Amino acid sequence: MTDQNGNEDLKAKMREALDKKKANQRGGSASGDAKEKAHGSEVVGGAPKMHRRKAGGGGS
Repeated sequence: MTDQNGNEDLKAKMREALDKKKANQRGGSASGDAKEKAHGSEVVGGAPKMHRRKAGGGGS
């Protein structure tokens, strides 16, 4: 039954890693220094929508 012991050991390691991750998330969101991924014109407004015709054509 070494698989059972190995499985329990793995579960314990995963729980510990998850606890660390949760602790980091709680601490990280409290700081106001975190940079946003998108800012400026990327978020507000942006470029106007542009309609383009499908390439190819054909038709009759």
